[in-house]
Amino acid sequence: MAQPPPQRRGSAPPQNSQYFSEQGKKGEVNELRTLLRSPAVERDPKRKREVIKKVIAYMTLGIDVSPLFSQMVMSVETRDLVVKKMVYHYLCSYAHEQPEMGLMCVNTLQRDCSNDDPMVRGLALRNLCSLRLPILLEYIQPLLRGALKDRSAYVRRTAVMGVLKVYHMDQSTVRSSDLIDVLYDMLRDTDGMVVSNCVVVLDEIMLEEGGIAINKAIVHHLLSRLNDFNEWGLCATLKLAARYAPESDDERFQVMNVLDPVLRTSNAGVVLEAIGCFVQLTKDLPELHAQVYERLKAPLLTLMSKSNNEGLYCLLKHAELLVFRCREVFASEYRQFYIRYDEPACVKHQKVQLLAQLASESSAEDILSELREYAGDCDPSLAKAAIRATGVVASRLRSKAEACCSLLVEFLDLEYSYVKAEALLVAKDVLRKYPERRGDVLPSLGRYLGELDAEEPQGRAAALFLVGQWGEEIPSAPYVLEPLIDAYATETSVDVKLALLTATCRLFFKRPPEVQNMLGRLLDAALEDQTSSDVRDKALLYFRLLRRDVNVAQRVISGRDPCSIQGAFAEDNCAVMDRLV
Repeated sequence: MAQPPPQRRGSAPPQNSQYFSEQGKKGEVNELRTLLRSPAVERDPKRKREVIKKVIAYMTLGIDVSPLFSQMVMSVETRDLVVKKMVYHYLCSYAHEQPEMGLMCVNTLQRDCSNDDPMVRGLALRNLCSLRLPILLEYIQPLLRGALKDRSAYVRRTAVMGVLKVYHMDQSTVRSSDLIDVLYDMLRDTDGMVVSNCVVVLDEIMLEEGGIAINKAIVHHLLSRLNDFNEWGLCATLKLAARYAPESDDERFQVMNVLDPVLRTSNAGVVLEAIGCFVQLTKDLPELHAQVYERLKAPLLTLMSKSNNEGLYCLLKHAELLVFRCREVFASEYRQFYIRYDEPACVKHQKVQLLAQLASESSAEDILSELREYAGDCDPSLAKAAIRATGVVASRLRSKAEACCSLLVEFLDLEYSYVKAEALLVAKDVLRKYPERRGDVLPSLGRYLGELDAEEPQGRAAALFLVGQWGEEIPSAPYVLEPLIDAYATETSVDVKLALLTATCRLFFKRPPEVQNMLGRLLDAALEDQTSSDVRDKALLYFRLLRRDVNVAQRVISGRDPCSIQGAFAEDNCAVMDRLV
């Protein structure tokens, strides 16, 4: 048996790595109990710290160290702040499992709440409230009231958050006392962190009543102290300000003037909350949207240029709402929304959607050229998104419909089946709005349909819709449908079967001699179809209509010309987007 290599003199294994290793036996918990009871360890503060550190490491690994509860409670009697923090962490983790044992540390925590060191007082109060033991409420309340008036701001901050912890343990205890009124009074505290904590705690306690009570005095007082708050406090205060409705336009402009410097901060969360305030303050003043959104544009674009991917996506979603409300403000900055190769898919998709909305008469050509590149991307979902964006540009800008249709024809000539299918789906919608452009797509429709894979049923259904709608202009239309009818038994897509039924019936009304025999075969096959009740019911409906009266069947099946689309699409309605985005 090979001997292990000798250990180099002077080298020792790293001391901290062993704490997060599960190689040892779980029976070492008993060894830790022995060490915690050892007088030698008790006399050596450094060694005691290492033992307690190992207990916390075991707890982090998921090893049950609750049998050490009584020894850890006794270890809380120390002046070592690091040991005290670790012991408090342990107690908060296991006290709810052993509430009777948790009572053992109450005296020590009460004593620490009166310590001369504000760090110890705050630490003791925080952990006393975090024990989650309702039986301790009678001990917590007087300590909490005293801490709310403590001379140390750190202790007051901890006490404010302690009120919220007590509220989650027993709501009636807080609601039946005057703690809520005390928190309202503390909104005028000299420490900004105490004030922001009060805002958050009151907003959560008063959630059933709609949140913290908002009035002119409170909002203006908080806005006057924005410089005293950190980023977290600013977000809480601005969220509160967004819910405030000014009494007059003068007050509205006064609030916006106070918020204007906040837009220059470097924290994305704070800037987005400030933007939300501006949007809410001006939502009923459309004449100010262009001016206000122009002011919001610069900080938003600046943050987009230096944010990480997660923050960038959030910023893009906020930009989306502003673009729908006032597209002209961002129209000149469309290049800021070009995608980069190293961005995640969610960011790329969001940018593609925004590019389609930002396209204008002057920028449409550049944007369509960019979308052409995206359509050839190796990511199928991005390629499809770029093709859909081309359709959005066409629906928004009538003058660019010809360029968009030409681009869609280019997509149809690409070798990727998913690109062809998506291009046909978009072409169907574009031709419904601009039927005069159908000459670009119809001549090669039969070839496109034959090149689509069975894995692209939506694209094949879109092609069949076009054949049925304008079959009289396609010389080979019956011969495009015939192979699909003959292969009906092998078709697996319900969408394709339904589209084939409708397209064949519509083509029959336009070219009956060529289609009559094919339609009969198709109806026979569909009526015997046991794979889909939808297909069978639709075939039965068409059969009975045709048998009763062909003219009535034509009015029902063909109906009005679906290509005449009046008005804008729902996506262009800003009121709808305000409710959705």
